[in-house]
Amino acid sequence: MPQKKIYYGWTIVAVAFLIGITQAGVFQNVLSIFLKPMAREFGWSRSMITGSIAIGSLSGGVISPFIGPILDRYGPRKLAFWGISILSAGLVALSQLSEIWQLYLFFGTGRMIASGLLALVVTVSVSNWFIEKRGRAMGISQLGSRIGIAFLPLLVQYIIDSFGWRTAWVVLGLIVFTFSAIPSLLFLKRRPEDVGLLPDGRDPGTFLDKPTETAQKGTSTARVSSLDNEAIWSRSAVFRTRAFWQLIVVMSIIYFVGAGANFHLFPFLTDAGIPARIAVLVITVLSISSALGGVFFGFLAERIAVKRLMGFVFMVNGVIFFSLFWVVENRILLFCFAVVYGLIRGGILPLIFLVWADFYGRRSSGTVLGLGSPFRLTANAAGPVFGALFFDLQRSYWIPFSIFATLLITAGLISLFITPPLLPAGEPAS
Repeated sequence: MPQKKIYYGWTIVAVAFLIGITQAGVFQNVLSIFLKPMAREFGWSRSMITGSIAIGSLSGGVISPFIGPILDRYGPRKLAFWGISILSAGLVALSQLSEIWQLYLFFGTGRMIASGLLALVVTVSVSNWFIEKRGRAMGISQLGSRIGIAFLPLLVQYIIDSFGWRTAWVVLGLIVFTFSAIPSLLFLKRRPEDVGLLPDGRDPGTFLDKPTETAQKGTSTARVSSLDNEAIWSRSAVFRTRAFWQLIVVMSIIYFVGAGANFHLFPFLTDAGIPARIAVLVITVLSISSALGGVFFGFLAERIAVKRLMGFVFMVNGVIFFSLFWVVENRILLFCFAVVYGLIRGGILPLIFLVWADFYGRRSSGTVLGLGSPFRLTANAAGPVFGALFFDLQRSYWIPFSIFATLLITAGLISLFITPPLLPAGEPAS
């Protein structure tokens, strides 16, 4: 592929953006809009409905260690296409829902694909095509899920109000397929080297190793542009690094809190007397702010050590989230909360995925992320169930939301002390 003025890696980012919208179709925010109408029709409790998220996330954790090496070896194109096709078919099938096991099967399968396959496709693809500009590329690619979270709940709420929740599932499934299945099949490619290009659109012959911020301080491996100089991490070598387990703890906390807070925010607002349409609008404002925050922190991560940004973002996020109890009764303050909380929260996903790529390199990014996914997705499954159980027992979100805020602050403190792995560039781990 000849080098052009516009680097092909930005096409990869665009497709990753669209896949992010696909993922949002089975995010907690979207299912939470369906929660009350389905609960009223079938008499299901919130714990029963959130169980479908848990089953799907846990299943994603089971498949992700196998998906990662496949991505590293064969690339994302066919995996993404067939995964999206199955996900969208499951969403359409939910329009015929009559039994709880059907929710677990169809939504759970979609959730499994989104969390165990598509999340890796987005992260690994972008990481492979960028090094120096990886921060901004990751931030822009994560816009897709934020845009999906912002506007899909609005669309779903409108369709439910106008035509019923069954029609909403059909429309959601069709949107998911249309937006990302075909672009994935046509445009996704594994690495720039596979088509005669270099990361970041660099000119051939300019293989200049550029250390990361931490490497400049002698604490990390070099960030390089040549695949020949990048280490190949074996699973056993990854497990032996302290950085892997430190990141697992932080990432598990983030996904536990994120899933629980995302799913229960809409019911929390409506339980507090906020009309459903206003509550959805709050989530939309929050998600748009998150999208902007993700891009901002992506650019910032190219200039400031990622772990420092992680510490700042997580701790501030926890403090702001705790303030929700005091602003929910004032709509002006509630929308201010949505803007500020969203801007800070937007940095979470780009930074979490950037730190893995910076620490372990491009050649093993799928494998390493796949190894970490079972922990992340188990925590992701537990968050909504944790919140639902407390609500069903106490009819209040005070305890789970307070725990969520405390855990975010804890994750921020841990992030400041993460030690990058020390493996010389070009030396395979064994």
